[in-house]
Amino acid sequence: MGKIFNKKWLYAVAIRCIRTFFSTILGVWTAGTLITDVDWKMTLLAAVSSTVYIFIACIVADLPEVGDVIEDKPKE
Repeated sequence: MGKIFNKKWLYAVAIRCIRTFFSTILGVWTAGTLITDVDWKMTLLAAVSSTVYIFIACIVADLPEVGDVIEDKPKE
């Protein structure tokens, strides 16, 4: 587990979490008719929840972007 938490893995997870956060905000925001109709508290709650979920999923599952770093196999 110690080999997972390196710079390359943290960078890939950070990019994935940021994309998830803003994708969720845009998804909820476009569901509202007007920007004033959007419940921003619920929008941020949904975005934070999905970001936490994706972070946990990245810990449990392998990230394909950094798969060669996690494995002990040398690059061919």
